[in-house]
Amino acid sequence: MGDASNIIVGTAGKAFAAEVGATFPTGPEESWGTGWTDMGFVTPDGLEEALEEERTQLDAWGEDAPVIDLAKKRTQTFKLTFRETTARLLSLYYQVQMSKMVSTPSATGKKQFVSFGSGSTADTVEIALGLDVIMSGKRHRIAIARCGVTDRGAIKHSAEDSSNYELTFTALAAPGGLQSVQHMITEVVLPEAS
Repeated sequence: MGDASNIIVGTAGKAFAAEVGATFPTGPEESWGTGWTDMGFVTPDGLEEALEEERTQLDAWGEDAPVIDLAKKRTQTFKLTFRETTARLLSLYYQVQMSKMVSTPSATGKKQFVSFGSGSTADTVEIALGLDVIMSGKRHRIAIARCGVTDRGAIKHSAEDSSNYELTFTALAAPGGLQSVQHMITEVVLPEAS
């Protein structure tokens, strides 16, 4: 019989960013620690996680089914829509290193502003990404060692909604041969070995 306590409904969540190589928390209940910054409000759509596989099947003479089924490539993506306009989100959306952005301080009667150029394919912005999906004390934490933005939604500037940043992150090979994506989920019990 099923157990309703095993159902996770992502009623809340957070996204955190750091430089590639940052140290991840050791468990889903630990704080994100030094170097991690909160990426701000996410729309109620929450997180969309997808895993796609490219597979190769090998046949054998006289067999009516493949004898080997190999995974050639696994691509994991994570899609979120952010509400806030921050330097980090502008950097990710427009693929501009924050070090190439210029902040002009406020002057009498004028507001501070940030400026940058976009359109160059020479810039690539990669980050470490931390995601928390939270429901009634349960937590599904996803730690992505290295990722980049591979798809973006259009930014709509209107009186109907905020100017949102829809970003799809793709997990890339992790530095030092580590796992590119690590999942930590509270209150899931492994069955006893028989």
